[in-house]
Amino acid sequence: MGKQKTFEFTDQLKSAQRALASARHERQAFLASLPRWDGNLAAAKQGLDDEQLAQSARLAEAERQAAHAVWADPYWKPLAGEDLVAARQQLGHIDDAPAA
Repeated sequence: MGKQKTFEFTDQLKSAQRALASARHERQAFLASLPRWDGNLAAAKQGLDDEQLAQSARLAEAERQAAHAVWADPYWKPLAGEDLVAARQQLGHIDDAPAA
């Protein structure tokens, strides 16, 4: 088995990935706090007040924008195929604890 290729991500891209992880975590925490949350967003939204609906929309938009910042970063332009897939996977784990 060969050694896995590593990628040197820019600070900007790492920051964007961390913002995306934070936005996803915040949105998931909000959804989990909903009284009717069972994985069905449409059902969970029934019975929410205007403030909760606005918060749901704000969190979804923040996550979308954060994902776009990662996706649209110029770092990805020279990569293709397996390198692109591997780099995106590694970026998603930049803050994981190193394996023992």
